[in-house]
Amino acid sequence: MSPSSLRLATPAHNPALHRLLRENPMPGSIALTYEREPDYFIAAAMEGTLSQTIVQVDDTSGEILGMGTRIIRPLFLNGEVVDVGYMSHLRANLNHSWGLSGARQLSRAFGKFRELHADGRVPFYLMSVIADNLPARRLLTSDLPGLPHAHAYTQMYTYAVSPRRPRAAIPLPNGIRLQSGTSAHVDEIVACLQRNAQRQQFSPHWTSANLFSPIQTPNLHPEDFFLAIRGSRVVGCLALWDQSPFKQLVVRGYSGGMRRARLLINLLTRFMDVPRLPPVGTPLSYCFVSHLAVDHDDPHIFASLLRAAYNATYRRGFNYFLLGMAEINPLRPMLTKRYLHITYPSQIYLMSWEDGLEAVAQVDPRIPGLEIAIL
Repeated sequence: MSPSSLRLATPAHNPALHRLLRENPMPGSIALTYEREPDYFIAAAMEGTLSQTIVQVDDTSGEILGMGTRIIRPLFLNGEVVDVGYMSHLRANLNHSWGLSGARQLSRAFGKFRELHADGRVPFYLMSVIADNLPARRLLTSDLPGLPHAHAYTQMYTYAVSPRRPRAAIPLPNGIRLQSGTSAHVDEIVACLQRNAQRQQFSPHWTSANLFSPIQTPNLHPEDFFLAIRGSRVVGCLALWDQSPFKQLVVRGYSGGMRRARLLINLLTRFMDVPRLPPVGTPLSYCFVSHLAVDHDDPHIFASLLRAAYNATYRRGFNYFLLGMAEINPLRPMLTKRYLHITYPSQIYLMSWEDGLEAVAQVDPRIPGLEIAIL
């Protein structure tokens, strides 16, 4: 392998970053690329108050051989708002033969992460790894020199639901009405998000300043929210967030079993709400169901809000909505039992060096509230 160097990415790296993301899919039953056209740094800015992308650059050709991103964002941890880190977008250029040097290069990359970690901003980091990506999971938990300690935290499930036709609205309990959000509801939406995030673990800290920020939440508007309202109080909410202008998911392949089943699955879409599996090379037409907050985890409120989002997904012409929920989320069966779906499981790790071990041990067993729309 040619000599290479590790550095922080700048806008000058945009074309090379796009190429790396486009040509190196994440493995799984459905191989996907997470792309960020037209500007990698628009999506990076929405992920946290600090986003630092490390790139390994071939010193001869200038090609990016690998990348990883360190993100810092205020989240609720044990009921308090604190800065928490997130390690994401770990990619290796598969067009190069890494051989035995792969582990060594990974150790180098984490060495650069550790240099950045020396600023003391956060005690530890979240990391999401596709459950099917067993080689990556084995490597991260191998205790190789230089790598942080990986603590298995929770299973996260991303559900893709494909509305093929509208379905009947689900009525709310007496005294609660359903309506779309407006600018007049912003304070109440924020209040609902904050009080529910406080009782969860690693939920984003939304405020009136960042909830509809063109930098932190581009293309999200009050009208994208569905609200359950009792009197003047918002007791439940979720949003339908279209991120396609700056983030894309592209199908790059199907595993053997999924490839064989794809024809049958697509035939069933004529008769059932089965998510259609698009051709290889096709971007998914999707939106996120995000900003989910329901007082007391009321299943009736969640069912009504989710049905409204389902029908709005159909009206707005998206083929899918994506919603992420932790394994122990009590609302999860309301989705899995009522809607046909494709499941994309991930393992969430807490990554720490020695200075963060105590903080990791103190994470209490609240329901994880990670928001996949900003991961």
